[in-house]
Amino acid sequence: MFQYALQSFGLILLLAILIRFFLFSSYAMSGSSMLPTVWPGDFLVGSRVRVHDVQRGDVVALRCPQTKDKLCLRRVVALPGDRVEFHEGFLVLNGQQARHNRSGNFAVELVGGKTRSIWPEVSSASSEPVVVPPKSVYLLNDKRGDHDDSRTWGSIGQDLLEARIVGVWMSIDWFDGEKVRVWPRVRFERLFHRTD
Repeated sequence: MFQYALQSFGLILLLAILIRFFLFSSYAMSGSSMLPTVWPGDFLVGSRVRVHDVQRGDVVALRCPQTKDKLCLRRVVALPGDRVEFHEGFLVLNGQQARHNRSGNFAVELVGGKTRSIWPEVSSASSEPVVVPPKSVYLLNDKRGDHDDSRTWGSIGQDLLEARIVGVWMSIDWFDGEKVRVWPRVRFERLFHRTD
């Protein structure tokens, strides 16, 4: 009887390891670069299945190009062959300028037929057009004032993407205003929240 239980436990452990390393990953967010989509304290599920077949609008996990020991979450805004530029602070994709519907600090951005929530940058800066090379993607933060993305790095090879973020499975708030809480608060409203 003990032998069968041990074999069953070993099989379950092996399956869990295979699922963890080949199908899904878990990530914890500590920064604010993806606000308002991903909040500090969010625990995320990422799919490793066909991660190189990402679409515009997907949130992806990758090792930061400038600090490989650090994990970055960014949004795919352009695919191979797309032309990206900024005009007076607005994203322009393939000649179509993004439109923003503002709501307080945040906005809903519409570009390329996709909508997403962003924290727009207050800027009048413009940039030269960039064409995304083959097998690459152009990534941006949802908090557009944080330029630690493809505006600094350039396009990123699809082979560097680790996972496509599916959603939030847990969210913990450690702060009460400026003070750190003794016991964190669970953000129940964010449990099982999608990141699209």
